[in-house]
Amino acid sequence: MSSLKSKIAVVTGASRGAGRGIAYELGRAGATVYVTGRSTQESSTDDRPETIEQTAAGVTARGGHGIAVRCDHTDPDDVARLFQQIHDQHGRIDLLVNSVFGGSEASLPPGQGKRFWERPPEHWDAMMVAGPKAYLLTTRAAVPLLEQSPAALIVNLTSFSPNQPAGNLYYDLAMQSINRMTCVMGQELRTARIAAVALCPGFMRTERVVDAGFGNQATETTAYVGRAVVALAQDPDILQRTGQALFVSELARDYGFSDQDGSQPASFGL
Repeated sequence: MSSLKSKIAVVTGASRGAGRGIAYELGRAGATVYVTGRSTQESSTDDRPETIEQTAAGVTARGGHGIAVRCDHTDPDDVARLFQQIHDQHGRIDLLVNSVFGGSEASLPPGQGKRFWERPPEHWDAMMVAGPKAYLLTTRAAVPLLEQSPAALIVNLTSFSPNQPAGNLYYDLAMQSINRMTCVMGQELRTARIAAVALCPGFMRTERVVDAGFGNQATETTAYVGRAVVALAQDPDILQRTGQALFVSELARDYGFSDQDGSQPASFGL
């Protein structure tokens, strides 16, 4: 498979977590990566130390070209400014990775661990606005630039548990909305040769997970999902997968990549 040296990528929510891991692996493959999010050197979110500038620097250090752009992906004006900048600088996008998600329990009203009828309705708004709506606003604004690529790809980060709930009801509905959104995107964008897939990682050792004391329970690093994205972006037959929800663990076997320790962790069920 070829490298991604000539590719222009956008990774949303890339200040930390899966987004940062994906951006880093795209950098290793040589891509130019627009790193977006709300956590900057001037203003952090959720009192976290990670920033988009740090991630962009990490992309460049790994062999790519990282460009940090602050963007609130729930704000249509912010999203429009992001893609206008990319239009002016590169004129196209080859890869869009939607990994932004502001529905963290840490930023919600009290209710963690409660059943759906015990949770405040604000949880529903937070999950849907900071998840599916942000993905939709971003993708619809990106399509004109994706159409300028000879073979573009959209990757929507999600959770998918076909036989059991993916966490609490509100979170589960948000994730399933992303999966259904991806299915329809794949159908409607096929004629433009733009593939769209949903990607389901396992239990990752993100910064939040480690700080919460669950690092030893997590089964995989964020590099694992990043390598899945690189493999998908390098696949000349990616349109055959369009509209599907895919597991990182299954892609590892299909494409022959592994996590940083050489393992291929299995799918994780909530």
